[in-house]
Amino acid sequence: MKPITTTELNNLKKAKQYFQDCYLVSSVSALAQSNKGQKILSENIAHTDSGFKIRFNNINGKSKDFFVTQKEMDDLIYLDRFKNPIPIPAEYPHNHIIKAIEVAMNKLLEKFPSKKPWICRFPNCNEKFEFNKPSNFLEMFTGIRPLELNESKINLNLKSKAKESRELFNKISEDKNSSFVAGTTFGLHKGLTSNHCYSVTKIDKEKEKIELFDHRFLETLTLSYDEAIKKLKFFVGYFEKDLK
Repeated sequence: MKPITTTELNNLKKAKQYFQDCYLVSSVSALAQSNKGQKILSENIAHTDSGFKIRFNNINGKSKDFFVTQKEMDDLIYLDRFKNPIPIPAEYPHNHIIKAIEVAMNKLLEKFPSKKPWICRFPNCNEKFEFNKPSNFLEMFTGIRPLELNESKINLNLKSKAKESRELFNKISEDKNSSFVAGTTFGLHKGLTSNHCYSVTKIDKEKEKIELFDHRFLETLTLSYDEAIKKLKFFVGYFEKDLK
């Protein structure tokens, strides 16, 4: 087996999202933006003769490897809700490592269906790995429980946690090797997508600006602290000290 390359790691930072798995794509991207996150990705993902080995460090307290073949990756086809194939544009290929993790997640959920929270089972989807919580994925993948701000609460935004949010934003700004995901819930969020996850690429505490990357539309979005508190529901992730 061969570890994934530095180029492959860097390509994960802005990988295109196709399936309804913004939680997965943004979480992997967030890890790829930090040194320790890249180390975990390198340890957990390796090339094999026929595809990839994907390791999850905490499945009911144990690590487990899932082997994904190239054929299984080729058989994972992007479909519309009527099960018709949707062509993948040549200029925006489906990242092969993301695809391998998606196949591995399908295998994981086949063996451990409880790893998909009940609230994520309501939306209709074509694949088991679609719809999940970033905290759930990150803890399974890294083996380390992430910091969560409001992800599991009923609050639709961060207004009730404005002070905590600002403190968190400032700490992320000071930690260039942090790995965080931000998300919205249902409802209208001008300039944002409902029920969507974004990787946090930069926070500037002097200007009070937050930079997010949208993997679905391949766009960088910038919010003020006040806009983020009004429009975002949660932040999930790690500071450098949290990762091994």
